[in-house]
Amino acid sequence: MAPIAALPFVSGEAAVIIAVILVVTGLALAFRGHALWTTIMSLIGALLGAAVGFLFGAALGGAVAGLVLALIGAIIGSILFTKLVKVALAFLVGLLAAAAVYGLLRGPATFTAGQMDSALVAALLVLIVVFGISYYFIDDIIGIVTAAIGGLLLALGLYLLGVGVATAGLAGLGVFLLGAFLQTSALRRKREARAARAAAPAPPPPPPPP
Repeated sequence: MAPIAALPFVSGEAAVIIAVILVVTGLALAFRGHALWTTIMSLIGALLGAAVGFLFGAALGGAVAGLVLALIGAIIGSILFTKLVKVALAFLVGLLAAAAVYGLLRGPATFTAGQMDSALVAALLVLIVVFGISYYFIDDIIGIVTAAIGGLLLALGLYLLGVGVATAGLAGLGVFLLGAFLQTSALRRKREARAARAAAPAPPPPPPPP
């Protein structure tokens, strides 16, 4: 099954590798996201930091400066996303929600200095609101959030492998629902176990020495 021509900047073999990585990462996040989220956030922070660093470096001094700043940005991004993992995850959720709203409102994806179109304004408002809600409830919704991200990555990986849009979307949705159910059940059992340990009576003190 040949990969679909959706990544013109990479070769067919690279597209397959990227697709497989997306599928594996998506499955891991969907079913074990609550245990892996710190590592995944560190990786996402490194990737975002590297991308931002390369863009700035390439604009200022060419490819060499871009690579140097990409390395520095990857280190800084990884540290920030690891130390502020809850903030990073809530921001990622808000960013995904904002991107979805911007796409639904058919934003032009062209930006003019001093002007903001209504789709961009709506997307920014959604980003702020979803970020705040997600951060407040992050401990309760971590399984749902990571399962949603995992389902999205799985669907994208299948799409790059040549699977139809509807089939890839249904597979991503199914993995999201199953992963969210399994993760929330596991997190609930852990909370109940912690509550039971906290409520258990303390052992009696040892008898006084004779």
